[in-house]
Amino acid sequence: MGFLLTAIGFLLLVTSLGGIAIGVYMALDKSTRRRGQLFAIVWVPAVAASSGVMMHDVVTFTVGLVCFLIAGTVFVLQGDQPYEPPADTRADPARDPAGDRFLASEKTTKENKTRSRGRIAS
Repeated sequence: MGFLLTAIGFLLLVTSLGGIAIGVYMALDKSTRRRGQLFAIVWVPAVAASSGVMMHDVVTFTVGLVCFLIAGTVFVLQGDQPYEPPADTRADPARDPAGDRFLASEKTTKENKTRSRGRIAS
């Protein structure tokens, strides 16, 4: 019976380490970074639970299993939120490199209107 529990624990350990590896791989992509990090974190308690099975320790297995279930619940309840990068104001085509909100042609027209108001007609 002891050898069978050790073999099952080893299979669970390999599966858990595979889950962490998949999470790290997902975290490398910009669009799935947050979900990948959370996925990898979810599998860490599974490693503890599987080591509890391998060591025949009921307490380690129970604590690891409870933490794995809580982390899995958080992962599922988080939902599938798409990744939206923060808005980059520098890439806005309506702004010139100086950060003005007017295009160069609009700025020139505005400057001309301002200058013409200050002149006295001759």
